[in-house]
Amino acid sequence: MLEETDKKILKLAQGDLPIIERPFTVWADELGISEAELIERLKSLNRKGIIRDFKAILRHGKAGIAANAMVTWAVEESTVENAGRKLAEFDAITHCYERPDFGKYNVFTMIHAKTRNALLETIKEIAQKTGLSDYKIYFSISELKKTSMQYF
Repeated sequence: MLEETDKKILKLAQGDLPIIERPFTVWADELGISEAELIERLKSLNRKGIIRDFKAILRHGKAGIAANAMVTWAVEESTVENAGRKLAEFDAITHCYERPDFGKYNVFTMIHAKTRNALLETIKEIAQKTGLSDYKIYFSISELKKTSMQYF
C-alpha cells in the first residue's frame, strides 16, 4: 500500500521534470517536503520495484527518426519466449509484445529508423539474425496520439 505522499510523487513523476539545475527542488517544494526526502522516497520506490528509473523520452519525429513500423512476426507458440528475448535485444526495437489473438502473427514489434530504406534494411537484418522469415510490416503514416500512461 502506497503512502499518500508517494502517490503524489508518482503523479509528478509521470509528467515532465523541470529542465533546471536542481529539478527535484521544484517537486519537493510542491509536495511540501525536502529535496533529500523526495530523493530518498524515489530511491525507496525504486528498491520496492514500483518504479524502475528516470529516463528522457525522445520525441523521435522531432529528432529526425522519420520511419516507423509495427512489424508482426509469425512465431511458433512453443518458441515465443525465446524469439521475444532475441527480438528485444535489437536497439531498433522499442516495443515487443506477444499478442495471441492475431492468428499466426503473434509477436508484435515497433521499429524505428531515420529513413524508410534504413527501416527496411533493419527489418531484413532482424529477420536474418533471428531466423524469423514470416512477417508483416505496417508503416506508420502519422502520429495521432502519443502520451504516457497516467496512473495517479
